[in-house]
Amino acid sequence: MKKPILSRVLGAVGLVLLATSAVTLFFGNTRFLVGKLVLAAACAAASFALGEAGGLRRFFTGRALHFGAVTAVSALALVVALGAANWIAYQRPKSWDLTKNRIFTLQEDTVRTLRALKTPVKALAVYRLDEEGYAQARALLERYAAVTPRFTFELVDPYKNPEKARAYGVLSSGPRILLLSGDQRAPASAADEQGVTNALVKVTRTAARKIYFLTGHGEPDLASQEPRGYGLLAKALTAEGYEVAPLSLPEQGRVPADAAVLVVAGARKALLPPELKLLDAYADQGGHLGLFLEPEADAGLDKLLARFGVQADDDVVVDPSPAAQLLGSPVSPIALPSGAHPISRELADTALVLPTARSLVALTQAGVTPTPLALTGSEAWGETDLKGVFERGQARRDEGEKGGPLPLAMAAEKPAAGEGQRPARLVAAGDSDFFTNQYLQLGGNRDFAMNALSWLAEQEDRITLRPRSREASLVLLTDAQATALKFLSVDVLPVGLLVLGLAVWMVRRSR
Repeated sequence: MKKPILSRVLGAVGLVLLATSAVTLFFGNTRFLVGKLVLAAACAAASFALGEAGGLRRFFTGRALHFGAVTAVSALALVVALGAANWIAYQRPKSWDLTKNRIFTLQEDTVRTLRALKTPVKALAVYRLDEEGYAQARALLERYAAVTPRFTFELVDPYKNPEKARAYGVLSSGPRILLLSGDQRAPASAADEQGVTNALVKVTRTAARKIYFLTGHGEPDLASQEPRGYGLLAKALTAEGYEVAPLSLPEQGRVPADAAVLVVAGARKALLPPELKLLDAYADQGGHLGLFLEPEADAGLDKLLARFGVQADDDVVVDPSPAAQLLGSPVSPIALPSGAHPISRELADTALVLPTARSLVALTQAGVTPTPLALTGSEAWGETDLKGVFERGQARRDEGEKGGPLPLAMAAEKPAAGEGQRPARLVAAGDSDFFTNQYLQLGGNRDFAMNALSWLAEQEDRITLRPRSREASLVLLTDAQATALKFLSVDVLPVGLLVLGLAVWMVRRSR
């Protein structure tokens, strides 16, 4: 390239860099602006050194500058228009979640909890600015804050402000997000929607409801992490602010006064007469009971169930449907939740898996009308030959055996026995395995179990589809990386294309 042409190109580059400096200041930062001005000055100096006075004079007074200026102004106007649109979008943000699993949308349970806030809640998140989880935690908390002004958050860098992080006991080795409301505080078990929402429920609940699980009859261990244990259920209940404890009635001699719910689940041996008498008295006083049964196991609860209009048949439900066969056993029926009760209404499109379940029947003469919560398909039936199923692995529908749809779970509410007492509540199911560690995560089992216990505990606001950990392929950027990417996309690339176009045009004009 000849010196006069190169001089003109460098001069045009310098002018473009100078003219777009305002865009750099708006979208970038001072460091990028200084670098751009230095580069513009260098181009101008090189242009002057290479050019001759006459050539420069002709360039600045000729038609070339006129057309170049028009092109530069047009390009600059486009950049400014795009910048203004971006600024408006920043001031009035609106987003659409187009991801398959809606990973950037808060679930309805979270939104309802946020909108029900009566007192301010503040989230304190401790992350380094250059830490991988910083951007993800900030984006999550921004979605919470967008729902209600009563939820605010603060990001604390433990390197820049270690005293504040230590004062609240938030350490990098433990929970990173702490929720505060008045004198209450609750750490999020994980930096995801489920962890933050559970902490939000804890920090806004005035008193924890206590759920007792009866022991002493071969029930699964409440703390066990083995497949047949209830450890995962206990952990989920604790995460939502409930207190969970085992109860031995022979040792206690009574149902504790602070029992919001009493659960009898998976009893393999019959309860003793004094225990049954205590359960009857608890129901008379407006107690809330969860009775979860098993085929072939007589826990002696028939009379108590009958008081609520429920009968558990002496059978095992066989489900020959293809969906049940996928589980490897015809005695693991698939049940669909009913929309007739708050416990199961939001689960209507979610299948439940209840391995080895008994069918239930509503007793019309009991004066209480129970509501079915989960029903099998029409192909299922109640097999009365239990030995044939469990000992020989054979199941054949005989005449007189009930056909589907069969209720596998029911809920009932009995009017208060006396003035000032609360109505008694019951949730009964023909299976207790569905919320063991082995089956809790299958289908809607977890939500069904949690909703049933929430209804018994009179925590209807917790009856919902709970947030789940939803994986996504994310590119998480620090603030510095985001600024650099923005500078590249709205400044470097448009200016580079403009400079290249001007250079090509000027070279071709000079020939």
